[in-house]
Amino acid sequence: MTEAVVTAPAQVVPKRQRSWTLGMALAVGWLALVVVVSILAPVLPFIDDPTSPSRPLAQNAGPSWDHWFGTDDLARDVFARVIHGGRLPLAISSITITIGIVLGGLLGLVAGFFRGWVDQVVGAAMSILLSFPALILVLFIVTVRGQSFWNVTLALCVISVPAIARIVRAQTIRYAEREFVTAARAMGARSPRLIFSEVLPNVVPAMVSFAFLALGLVIIAEGGLSLIGKSVPAPSITWGGIISAGKGELRDAPHVVLFPALMIFVTVLALNHLGDQLLRRLDVREAKL
Repeated sequence: MTEAVVTAPAQVVPKRQRSWTLGMALAVGWLALVVVVSILAPVLPFIDDPTSPSRPLAQNAGPSWDHWFGTDDLARDVFARVIHGGRLPLAISSITITIGIVLGGLLGLVAGFFRGWVDQVVGAAMSILLSFPALILVLFIVTVRGQSFWNVTLALCVISVPAIARIVRAQTIRYAEREFVTAARAMGARSPRLIFSEVLPNVVPAMVSFAFLALGLVIIAEGGLSLIGKSVPAPSITWGGIISAGKGELRDAPHVVLFPALMIFVTVLALNHLGDQLLRRLDVREAKL
């Protein structure tokens, strides 16, 4: 008798999982490219000086082999300006969200864990900050303190801390009464250990997921400030600043505005996709916010 050979069916990857993997790969790849190129912009050989006019002089020239994104009204290479223009928005957004996660996360953990009067005091303070229109509050801080990198970052931190604190508080409440926390408390663990050893590791996934979404919002906010002339002043280069400088030539040279706007759009889209997929993947609930 001949022995039958049974071949196991090939494992089929669900279409939804393939699309999730592809989308995540594209988002991560784009963000990595933007970060690396922005950091290395001053030393990359194929990027011109963003402040020097082109030679021969070519004002508002369209995209070409010599100038991939064209030139602006001062004959400066738009591609070089767009690459350099990502440095400040990325730095401001990264510092803002880092501070927001540290301060807002700590406040949210304390409020959600202890509840009672601590929760009421922290909640009232966060509600007061969130009750102000964000744009007006940021403009007030920048106007009073002056336009600089750190003042813009400070202003954006003021509106990011309470938002992150409320999100972390909601997640902390979700885990503070779980059985593993109750068991650790019964074994004599003190509150600091319960917060940082038991609750925090379970809240971190939500913090990371929301951080990507918040990064996109801060990039948009900084771009809006630059557009109305209230962000880091020239000669510093930002995506919003390039758009602001080129809006007067929108009819004759739309490429000056188009390419930095596309950079903001694609970067924020990648951050939103990454944050949204992490929220779904990690099953982060948004209730009780």
